[in-house]
Amino acid sequence: MKSKLFTPVTFGPLTLRNRTILSAAFESMCPGNAPSQMLHDYHCSVAKGGIGMTTIAYAAIVRSGLSFPHQLWLRPEIVPDLRRLTDDIHKEGAAASIQIGHCGNMSKPAMAGCTPISASTGFNIYSPTFVRGMKKEEIYEMAKAFGRAVHMAREAGFDAVEVHAGHGYLLSQFLSPYTNHRKDEFGGSLENRMRFTRMAIGEVMKAAGDDMAVLVKMNMRDGFKGGMEIDECIEVAKTLEREGLHALILSGGFVSCA
Repeated sequence: MKSKLFTPVTFGPLTLRNRTILSAAFESMCPGNAPSQMLHDYHCSVAKGGIGMTTIAYAAIVRSGLSFPHQLWLRPEIVPDLRRLTDDIHKEGAAASIQIGHCGNMSKPAMAGCTPISASTGFNIYSPTFVRGMKKEEIYEMAKAFGRAVHMAREAGFDAVEVHAGHGYLLSQFLSPYTNHRKDEFGGSLENRMRFTRMAIGEVMKAAGDDMAVLVKMNMRDGFKGGMEIDECIEVAKTLEREGLHALILSGGFVSCA
C-alpha cells in the first residue's frame, strides 16, 4: 500500500508532490550574508532526492536582524542568485520556501550594525549585549519590512514564505510576557502582545497575494516560568488562522530567555 506521506498535499495556492518538507534550519552557508554555491548545491540535492518542499533558512528581513556572518540577509542585490537557486529546485520537481524573520535581542551589534532591538530594553546573555526596546514608529516600519521581504521572495521565485514567530526571535519576544514588559498598546494583555505579530502577518498576507503560500513557525510553549504557556499559544494559533495563513509549524522553546 502506498504511504500517504508520498501523496500530494495543498497549502493554500501551493500543491506539493508529496508531504515531505525540509524544515528551516540555519545552514551557515551564506558568507557575506549572501547565498553561496554550497547553499545552492545543498538545497538542489535535497530537491533531487525527492522532497516535496525545501526551506532556505534563516533570512533576516533587514540588516538589524542578523546574528552571524554566514546568515542570509534578504535584500535586492541577492535576488538574482536566489532566483537561480529556486529555478534549479523547481527543475528537480520540488517547491522552494524561505524562512524570514528578525533575531531581535539575539542580534549581534557587529553584524546588525546597531544596538539590538526587542520588545523591551534589557540585556541578552546570548549575544551578549544590551538591548533597546523598539519605538512605536519602528514597530510599524518593521511590520512593513516583513511585507517587503515577501515581495523580494516572490521576485526570487519562492513558492512559499515561512515567518519565524517562535524560539525567542523578535515576534516571539513581543508575544512572550517574559520578554515583553511594554506599557503601551504592544504590551500587557495577550491581545496587545499579539498586535505586532498581527501587523506583520497582515503585511505578509498582502504581499503574498493569491499565489504564494504563507506558513508561520510559532511556539506552543516557551519552556520556562514566566513565558507563554499552551493556553495562550492556542489563542495565538487561532488568531493567525483568522489572519488567513495556510499552515502552522508548531514548535517551542527560546534560544535565549534573558
